[in-house]
Amino acid sequence: MRLPRQALLDGLRAFSVAARQLSFKAAADALFVTPSAISHRIRDLERHLGQRVFVRKTRAVELTDAGRELLEEVEPLLAGLDAALDHAADRARRRRLRVAAPTFLATDLLIPSLRSFYGMQPRIDLELLTAPQLAEHGAHADISIVIAPGPPPAQIATRLFSPRFVAATARPVAMVARELGNRVFEKHRRIVYRHRAELWTRWFATTGFPGARSATVLNVDTLPAAIGAAEQGLGITLVPTFVCERRLRRGRLVRISDAEVESGDAYFLVHRHEDRARPEVRAFLSWALTELRR
Repeated sequence: MRLPRQALLDGLRAFSVAARQLSFKAAADALFVTPSAISHRIRDLERHLGQRVFVRKTRAVELTDAGRELLEEVEPLLAGLDAALDHAADRARRRRLRVAAPTFLATDLLIPSLRSFYGMQPRIDLELLTAPQLAEHGAHADISIVIAPGPPPAQIATRLFSPRFVAATARPVAMVARELGNRVFEKHRRIVYRHRAELWTRWFATTGFPGARSATVLNVDTLPAAIGAAEQGLGITLVPTFVCERRLRRGRLVRISDAEVESGDAYFLVHRHEDRARPEVRAFLSWALTELRR
């Protein structure tokens, strides 16, 4: 007699539990069926195998030699099946969210803040996509943090904050800068992030520092490079205050002036209209507006 797959699985499960308990009644209680159902399943299994796996006694059962061998072979297989089913159920309960962000914003602001997101949303798996510059929301992401002069069109965009820049450098250079006052740039170089070079013009206009009499200039093509050079004491650069808040608070960077200048653009949280109802999108938006908005 050959059993259908489901009946065979039911029989093996009943056999495994009964073999560990050496009791059909205990197996019935564990599997939420009647002792009669356990007895029928094991009898069908024995017919399928063509041999007995239990010796029935008045108040108990014992494994036959064939039953002991079967138990050794079946237990790991049933454990693997249970694990596979648990993993499948867990995957079904989890949600995946792809978030795109400028590299520097991701490393200095977003990632250090994610602990609180995972604390509230442990079943959302994030995939963080970064690029040096991100001015639009692409098809590869569910949510993007973009920097632009205004809200990107044809999508749902929520303003997070407008970057404000301050002149900062390593602590030893900052101490000298305080002594030199507005003559600091005669002695120390400016580190210029070339995509934001105009910010230096605004900063000089705001502070009254003489920008013409400047020592050498170090031009770099990324903001992380400019900030890294400043931290190494190679000169003074303009850094976004909110994004670099941890560096400024811990003294890795020190302001040489309280003056701040705006960049003229803003960071926006952007997603597509059709994604608005997704629970994982709503969860991230709610968190980001609390943690990242200024």
